[in-house]
Amino acid sequence: MIATTRRSLLAGALAVPTVAGLAHWRWRHGETNLLLHDAALAAGRRFADAGRAQGGRVLAIEGDRVRFTRMALERRPSLIAGVSRHADALMIADIAGEAGYTAVASLHGRRDQCVVGDCRPGWHALGRLADAAGSDWVEALAAYAAKPGEILARTAGSALGQRLDPGLVIGWVLAPKA
Repeated sequence: MIATTRRSLLAGALAVPTVAGLAHWRWRHGETNLLLHDAALAAGRRFADAGRAQGGRVLAIEGDRVRFTRMALERRPSLIAGVSRHADALMIADIAGEAGYTAVASLHGRRDQCVVGDCRPGWHALGRLADAAGSDWVEALAAYAAKPGEILARTAGSALGQRLDPGLVIGWVLAPKA
């Protein structure tokens, strides 16, 4: 018998629609994903740690945001996910938009939970996954962004006992325009 929890079962079930579309996605866009984070935010550091643990390419948002974003886009990643302040998310999305990317999901950190702000059609499963992860939404987003085909039923890490960044944190995902 396999031991499981309601949370892991729910997260696995919610991930099925997202995983089902990945073969087509990879065929069109490739597999190079990029994770961006604000190292000044506790949630940003958690996102980076979880992304590295999954083997993702992780960069800290620093310096001139325009130059930074253009440098990050040189390798034409198939998916860009980040955890930052709202102003950085807007700036990066605007610059990435000029390079052919569009915002597909927006997740807002509120104390011990994730509030799904906006998910485009086809990306709602990611919002449900982050919502089901509760206070571990940052780790769930990192696990998805690093290896979309290997979504973890249980995220690596917990926010308990760590400093939170209430009202400052937004998680976001950018993808090439279809």
